[in-house]
Amino acid sequence: LGELPVPGTPPDPLVSAFLRRQQRLEEQQRRREASLAQRLLRFLRKKFYLFRRSALMTCISLRNLALGRPPLQQLAQEVAFANWRGEEEEARPEGEGGAQGSTSSE
Repeated sequence: LGELPVPGTPPDPLVSAFLRRQQRLEEQQRRREASLAQRLLRFLRKKFYLFRRSALMTCISLRNLALGRPPLQQLAQEVAFANWRGEEEEARPEGEGGAQGSTSSE
């Protein structure tokens, strides 16, 4: 319990879950303590990316209806581009970005 893990060994899943929970709690605390301007900026950024994704996915769908479905690799790249959320996603660790992160209650 008191020993440091050997570098290169995978962390215990229980420890990883605890650390993710702690990071989520700290992020919620930072959001609560944010100023009105920071909250407004975050709200506008979220709505911009939501509108951007909706518009891109609509264009992709209409194109697919009119011209047929493109190769899966091209479609996957287009959907990944539509789901991109800028610096917000780049700052997150692996596995926390994407659709599941946008559905959390705030």
